[in-house]
Amino acid sequence: MEKIEFKRKEKQKRNIYFSLSQTLLILFLSIQCMQLSAQTQTINLSMKNASLHEILLEIKKQSSKNIVYNNNLIDKYSHESIELKNVKIKDALKIVLDKKELQYKIVDDVIIIEPINEKQNPNKPSGLNQTLKGAVIDAETNTPLIGAIVTILGSNPVKGAITDIEGIYKIEGVPIGRQTVVVSYIGYKKKQFNNIMVLSAKENVLNVGLEESVENLDEVNIVASYSKNETINDMATVSARAFTIEETERFAGSLGDPARMATNYAGVFTAGDQRNDIVIRGNSSSGLLWQLEDIPIPSPNHFDVNGTTGGPVGMLNNNLLSRSDFFTSAFPSEYGNATSGVFDLKMRNGNYEKHEFLLQCGMNGFELGAEGPISRENKSSYIVNIRYSMLGLLQDLLWVDGMPQYQDASFKLNFPLKSGKISVFGLGGSSSYTEFDEDAVRSNESNEYSTKSTTGSKTAIVGMNYQHIINQGTSIKTAIAYSRRGPHEVVDSTLNDEPYLHLDDNKFKQTNLTFTTKLVKKFNAKNTAEFGIIIQDISFEANRMVSEYDNTYLIGKPYSFSKNNLLFSQAYFQMKHNFSDRLSLNAGVNALYFHYNNTSAIDPRIGFLWQSTEQQSFGFGYGLHSQMQPINVYFIQSKTSIDEEGRQVYSDLETNKNLGFTRSNQFVISHNYSFNTNLRLKTEVYYQYLFNVPVKSSKGYFSMINSGAAMSVPEEDSLVNEGYGKNYGIEFTLEKFLSRNYYFLITSSLFNSLYQGTEKKWRNTTYNGNYVFNVLGGYEFELKNNVLMNLNLRTVYAGGRRIIPFDYEKSKEENDTKYIYEKAYEKQVGDYFRLDIRIGVIFQNKNVTHELALDISNLTNQKNVYREKYNKTYYQQGIFPMGLYRLIF
Repeated sequence: MEKIEFKRKEKQKRNIYFSLSQTLLILFLSIQCMQLSAQTQTINLSMKNASLHEILLEIKKQSSKNIVYNNNLIDKYSHESIELKNVKIKDALKIVLDKKELQYKIVDDVIIIEPINEKQNPNKPSGLNQTLKGAVIDAETNTPLIGAIVTILGSNPVKGAITDIEGIYKIEGVPIGRQTVVVSYIGYKKKQFNNIMVLSAKENVLNVGLEESVENLDEVNIVASYSKNETINDMATVSARAFTIEETERFAGSLGDPARMATNYAGVFTAGDQRNDIVIRGNSSSGLLWQLEDIPIPSPNHFDVNGTTGGPVGMLNNNLLSRSDFFTSAFPSEYGNATSGVFDLKMRNGNYEKHEFLLQCGMNGFELGAEGPISRENKSSYIVNIRYSMLGLLQDLLWVDGMPQYQDASFKLNFPLKSGKISVFGLGGSSSYTEFDEDAVRSNESNEYSTKSTTGSKTAIVGMNYQHIINQGTSIKTAIAYSRRGPHEVVDSTLNDEPYLHLDDNKFKQTNLTFTTKLVKKFNAKNTAEFGIIIQDISFEANRMVSEYDNTYLIGKPYSFSKNNLLFSQAYFQMKHNFSDRLSLNAGVNALYFHYNNTSAIDPRIGFLWQSTEQQSFGFGYGLHSQMQPINVYFIQSKTSIDEEGRQVYSDLETNKNLGFTRSNQFVISHNYSFNTNLRLKTEVYYQYLFNVPVKSSKGYFSMINSGAAMSVPEEDSLVNEGYGKNYGIEFTLEKFLSRNYYFLITSSLFNSLYQGTEKKWRNTTYNGNYVFNVLGGYEFELKNNVLMNLNLRTVYAGGRRIIPFDYEKSKEENDTKYIYEKAYEKQVGDYFRLDIRIGVIFQNKNVTHELALDISNLTNQKNVYREKYNKTYYQQGIFPMGLYRLIF
């Protein structure tokens, strides 16, 4: 029986390969016929002061052929005039490329422009080479595309590969350095990836999702280029872009952190230099959604504070991350429970053929990483990375107090199956920091008291994904994950530098058990639909112990409680309809339900994208977005009265239990114009109207819309959903992607961010700086053979934060800051300015890559104001250097 079954399977394989060979042969013959007919086509050109890119684009339109080239080769050719009438394609190309040291080659329906001699070839071999491999899949269903062609543009001889039955390709002998990769498949839109960095010590993995063309096969005429602003998520239309992990390192001041990197984008600003909480279009930093491997996760940051989304040091290790998406408004319906933005992060798979190792050392920490095959036969792999804080290591070795300590680990296991794959991933870390508060020093006769606080957090995330491909047009992905988040703070008093009295002990723990599943159905090239469910079982514990401090200071009532099985559910549906290759509609709905207090919301979303010309596109997006409050807000106990000694008395009543979701209507109109494949100008106009925002009647100025400004969530009782807010503005992005050894990104945002408390008066939010300008760029050059150097600069200028003014005379008289709450957020601190620089060098040797880098944040040591008291001003981070050494082998 086993022999019969074996023969049957072998026969099936032969039939598949025979059918595939027949199909490819028929396609080859068809293409040859089309080529013969195309040879009789003629070109008419009448262009003045045009760039070579514009001339080639016009030839492409008239010839119905795609044209691919390395942008570095043609950018220098501009301001040309040409007149051609009824000239054959080949003759037209000869005339256009004459005296340019360029030549053309026609392969199938593609015209390839390449250098005549090796000196002009930016991909010239340096003696060192590496392997490029990956998978080519359908962008919507994730099913493999068999027979896709992957080519290294400009390679001589041409290097390329065809994907196998699993959609996998492998190209060996790729020269190190920047390479351009073209991926094509019959009936799909081609993609061109420029400036892929190939290192000598690490195999490069490039996984590509192609979008099916709506047009008939003989009508396909899609630009063979890939724009970095395109997202992985095919449902996005506006206010979204993909980012690479290389950008988190290349951009000066990013420090390898995706959140800090995102502050370079239009409409994004940091809430404070000390942490990576980000403000998007004037929204609270608490409105951000973190998502990893399609699963909502808690804040992936060290020194986490309950209810916030950032921290001083990120736990996400960019050595494990893959290309990911970032959204700033009107995002697709699969993203719920967020009103600000979304980080949709992906982890890469380990190398399934070769073991590779990483050693990294810098101010960010000491790291060890490894990846490789679990089984080469079935292409299963592992990747793991551990990190320990450098400053914490110094504390352990030198017995120096006051250093921040943190450690973290990340991993992913990938197991391909015959009809899908299983992956297991995890992320975890802990942190702590001890600080002495000089402001809290008090003297009693000959004794001197002070306070010592220890803060930190512990976070753990582990999950498993199972993707099952039902057929070529249908797939289902199911995941389950467990996360635990535990911020803590302990405050002690000291007597003459010795422990004296335990003052305050706050410990929070939130655990989430998350289940997600989504079904993707592609009916045809025009219509794709997706349905998904997200269910979270939330548990929350809070413990606080407090004591008196010199009979004058009492934080509050001690309490200890736990809440279990707080179910939070989401269901969504979204669909995409392509009217043509130039016009698409995305629409959907997201429904949320919090079982604890029976609150619900239904959020419709819709978006249009119109590619009016080869260079220009317009987009429109609308979304209603809802978000539950930070979980601890629901259980804050009410403050009832003041006792005889002036201390606050608490009741056991949870007056925030019935709070509903904060909701936001968001409208966006976008325009994108590409001057060429490397330079684009993007403009977005937006309006957001927030309602159901929690406010407090006894403090007419108070609103949760300002939460996160103090890097914590306010502990206010008796909140009601009666607040409003509005954000509106215009954003500009001028971006030149890396080509001819340099890049730049210029963004500007002009905006207004307002809110209403229970007093029904429109006020500035604390984030209403009104304007943000970013300018950054870099230059990359070869010092000598196999040694690459890069210089990067970044500067930001922005309006200062809004604060509550204080009465200086009264504060001085009472020796305590007395705020004027009726003028809340009318005062604005000074403008914010910062200059960052990054210098890096990469040394390539056979099987070994060394990288050295130096980041200096706030190079001019600018004193940017963070907040003010009557007797003290608190500043943002001063000059901060950070070194890096990385060894890959």
